[in-house]
Amino acid sequence: MISFSDNKLADTFIKIDELKKICPTAFAKDKTNPRTSDRYDYVSTEKVINDLAKKGWFPVQARQCRKNKNSNGIRSFHMIAFQNKKVAIRKVNPDGTPGEVDTYPRIILTTSHDGYNAFRFMVGLFRLVCSNGLVVSDGEIASITIRHINYNDEELQKVIDRTVAFTEVAAEKMSVMKNTTVTEEQKREIASEVVKIRKNVEEGEKYEIDEATIVDILSPVREEDKSDDLWTVYNMCQEKLIKGGFAAKGKNNKVRKQRGITSIKKDIDYNQRLWDVITRYVPTTMAA
Repeated sequence: MISFSDNKLADTFIKIDELKKICPTAFAKDKTNPRTSDRYDYVSTEKVINDLAKKGWFPVQARQCRKNKNSNGIRSFHMIAFQNKKVAIRKVNPDGTPGEVDTYPRIILTTSHDGYNAFRFMVGLFRLVCSNGLVVSDGEIASITIRHINYNDEELQKVIDRTVAFTEVAAEKMSVMKNTTVTEEQKREIASEVVKIRKNVEEGEKYEIDEATIVDILSPVREEDKSDDLWTVYNMCQEKLIKGGFAAKGKNNKVRKQRGITSIKKDIDYNQRLWDVITRYVPTTMAA
């Protein structure tokens, strides 16, 4: 067991004792589904946590699926996000030198101990100014899936290498987004997509969006959001998409205030879908 309690970064990362309280299923000592085949090779998420810690990646966020009365305790789907303080995207000072940290790339892990989910690793981006946790689309950088039976240090290193390599691509794309001004019409289009994602509106499906909803989504939460560049608009809309707080009309025409997303899978799916929307507005030379 690797302890974070003596680590100088303990104030930034989640300590093991706290992680056990937040996400106890990650520390299960055995598979949670007795109906799994004898061939199911169980690997505890705890091992992945310790292996990533050895490589400098520590937990910063964790969630687990809420059990319901029909699950019989079998469901154990959970998510843990990891960060490495040495792997960061920094602002650029006027003289061209690296400035303070703007965003941290993250390794996002989802899995379960019930035989239904392999280890799935995705790349996320964490923006310090608003504590937004963004998830990059699979179309941008393919997620890596490792079956429990195939989990080893070599496969885990591939995940880390891919994340680090993507950091440069992400930094360049962020720079382009920050230098791309979006028009009022484009902002309204993006806000409309936020509503469609939340309401699971299919492509081509007719759906009317109230003007008040658009205004609500595009209303800045903080001073840093008062900008017309694509990166700021993206982060502002992503925060509304995931945290809710705006009123929108459902398919039954009833207007309700949108709650924050609590489902792990919806959080990831909605994030990835919005990333795909935003990249449509990135200049074609960069988007390619």
